Amino acid sequence: MEEYQEVNEIDLIDLMFYCLKRWRWIIVGMVLFAILTGVYKYQATIEDNQVKKEEQIKQDMAEPVEGETTIESEPIVFEDPVSSAVKFAIVGMVGGICLICLLFCMNYVISGKLHSERNFQKKFGMPLLGVIRKKETKRKIFGFVDRWICRLEEGPYAKIPRNEQIKIAAVNVQSAIHRNSEEKIKRVMIAGTVASDDVIEICEWLAEEIEDVTFSPYRQIVFHAAALKKLEYYEGVLFVEKVGGSYERLIKEERELVDDRNIKIIGTIVC
Repeated sequence: MEEYQEVNEIDLIDLMFYCLKRWRWIIVGMVLFAILTGVYKYQATIEDNQVKKEEQIKQDMAEPVEGETTIESEPIVFEDPVSSAVKFAIVGMVGGICLICLLFCMNYVISGKLHSERNFQKKFGMPLLGVIRKKETKRKIFGFVDRWICRLEEGPYAKIPRNEQIKIAAVNVQSAIHRNSEEKIKRVMIAGTVASDDVIEICEWLAEEIEDVTFSPYRQIVFHAAALKKLEYYEGVLFVEKVGGSYERLIKEERELVDDRNIKIIGTIVC
């Protein structure tokens, strides 16, 4: 495996789409802050008007002192609570958007999860052989917004059916296995850091599409000593990682475990 330079900078495009995909939470935060600030300002305005009214009543009831010139006080202007509440609600709406986005940005930075497949090979030193999007199991309200964001992020690739994405990944895996005619790779371990239920369909598809290679069941070599010990029975390793589920630190750790045993890393499929 060729040397690679670890990349730690934040991709602003990935960060932008990370926040956009959570647009429902942004709207909830925006509405909540707008309501809270609007209600607060409405009540505060009513209380201020009440105080002004009491002051005016005291001034009107005050008896003039003999010998002093009576000066008429300026009329007290009462503020409209509705218009004040609306103005503050708009400010709270903007503040809510900024605060929620800031929280998402902090989570993006400190979570340590794999947020995107962008620059994957540069970051981890492993070929990216395919990207397989998750299957939509249920219809969401305003799901068309999610699909629009997905098309905006991925471009034409977002229109490729999931089954075809798996087949494309299988072709790339097969090509990577047979690229060097001198290396005879007949047994490949499928490994990763996410739960097996998330990738079991992908593993089954790979086994069906590539018949001349024996694939192991999905294993987590970082978490299980027994799976790590079985590495010696395979000539190659194929990693399957999940966006939003795999941790970058663990991906680097499992890569080092395979490198230390001088076993060929076929590449990685991201789902």
